[in-house]
Amino acid sequence: MADPTPPETDAVVTVKFVTRLPAELRVPETPIAVPANLTRYGMSQIINHLLALDPARPFDFLVQGELLRLSLHRQLEARQLSTETVLEVEYVPAVLPPQPKEEHPHEDWVSAVAGLGLPSSSGGARGGSKGGKGGGSGGDEPVIASGCYDGIVRLWRSGEEACSWAAHKGPVQAAAAVASAAGEGPMLLTAGNDNVARLWRGLAAAARGGGAPEAAAVLKGHSDTIQDAAASPDGNLCCTGGWDSRLLLWRCGDALLAAAEANDEEAGEGGKAGGSKKRKVGANGVAAAQHVEAPRAELTGHSQCVAGVSWPAAGTIASCSWDHSVRLWDVGAAASSDTFNHNKAVHCLAAAPGGEGLVAFGGAEKALRVWDPRQRSGEGLAVRACSSHTDWISAIAWHPTSAHHIVTASHDATAKLWDLRAAIPLHTLEGAGDKLLCAAWVGPGTVATGGADCKLRTATMEVAQ
Repeated sequence: MADPTPPETDAVVTVKFVTRLPAELRVPETPIAVPANLTRYGMSQIINHLLALDPARPFDFLVQGELLRLSLHRQLEARQLSTETVLEVEYVPAVLPPQPKEEHPHEDWVSAVAGLGLPSSSGGARGGSKGGKGGGSGGDEPVIASGCYDGIVRLWRSGEEACSWAAHKGPVQAAAAVASAAGEGPMLLTAGNDNVARLWRGLAAAARGGGAPEAAAVLKGHSDTIQDAAASPDGNLCCTGGWDSRLLLWRCGDALLAAAEANDEEAGEGGKAGGSKKRKVGANGVAAAQHVEAPRAELTGHSQCVAGVSWPAAGTIASCSWDHSVRLWDVGAAASSDTFNHNKAVHCLAAAPGGEGLVAFGGAEKALRVWDPRQRSGEGLAVRACSSHTDWISAIAWHPTSAHHIVTASHDATAKLWDLRAAIPLHTLEGAGDKLLCAAWVGPGTVATGGADCKLRTATMEVAQ
């Protein structure tokens, strides 16, 4: 008996193209019949023809919220969708391949990177980090902070090193921008193998040749290496995770500076730890902070190294650990609100900006996994895997304004750009001479990575919103 399903080369699918793009890029929504064997490239040719675009522009296509990566026929078949009904297909601008920009040699491994939006005319910033908590905002002047295994932090502006200083005794493991309401722009939070985190101010002046930033406060409470750090969206709190299995909460940003100034006024030149005065430069040339801050609270639950933290919304923290778990925390209650127990150590994570709910994480398993705690699949939590890396995933950076786009860095010496509406990466950035250790967005269109080849690299990655 003949197969009632026509061959893919003979079949047609009736499609209605829709888009959220401006009016000049919208085609008529009248359904049209197209060959079922068309891929996204053939579909893009149809859109370009209907719009009479010259030069042609590449488009991507969403079928029920998923990027088209097979032929129409095969994607419909895989999703058990009928070819007999009108198929609504949304078209969006395709993300072009990343373009390498700059390479900056360092004296040792580049282990932490943060994007800072220093004010050109107004203040404000979003965080950056080893594990990828986003980058500086688009309206600010992009500056990169890189942390190195030699304990040095460097600021990079307009492709040039603007400033460097000894920030820690030993490797710098984390760097994150801290939002500030002051006109001087964001502060910088760093942490490392010396078991402390430090808050730095005066970055805008330092980036413009005004000397090293000021160590405004030192955060002491860990008994082992601090592996990652993240600041709250308003900058007034931060969290740190480390090899002592502790996840600690601290005052930070403007709130910490105000408290430090108040304590200094009360204590004068001596007195209590909370406001003790210290020399400007300590042992080994590391800048000594004038204010020593103790943790405000501890979030208990992890039993091994807390390797990654992310603070996507005011009341929510995400963390991951070598104990195989990913946790969400209610900041107000100082308690865990949800947990996903994985089967391998988790080394890094990033939560979707603005509290969208999604958490991306990776580690020894090599696959990027995306957890949506709002959904449940059977008796387990809704987690899906995206595989492409061939070694450990060491860093994840969520795009600062897109809920769909993520960059991962790996010990396989590649960085990959993902759209979470597809199971395979959009693009792979190669060229690193050794394993990558950190990644961060610098504004919405540039990614910075660093690793064991002792180089900071930047690349243009324009993501359509």
